[in-house]
Amino acid sequence: MSDINMNKNMAQLIRENPQLAEILRKRGIDCASCLASQVDTLADVVRTYNLDLHTLLAELETLGNQVVKS
Repeated sequence: MSDINMNKNMAQLIRENPQLAEILRKRGIDCASCLASQVDTLADVVRTYNLDLHTLLAELETLGNQVVKS
């Protein structure tokens, strides 16, 4: 289990938390194969795809991740 740090780019977060890629893929977002994942943060993805951050973080917490908002 890894922390979800809002300052890390998506590539880092997905490497540390593969279930994050699955959660996003269920919403039609494939960050795992996107070049922008090298620079975009989770906040960027949430904003770009108009996702509810609290819902997304709650789903991650349900899977056993500790969410860190920094």
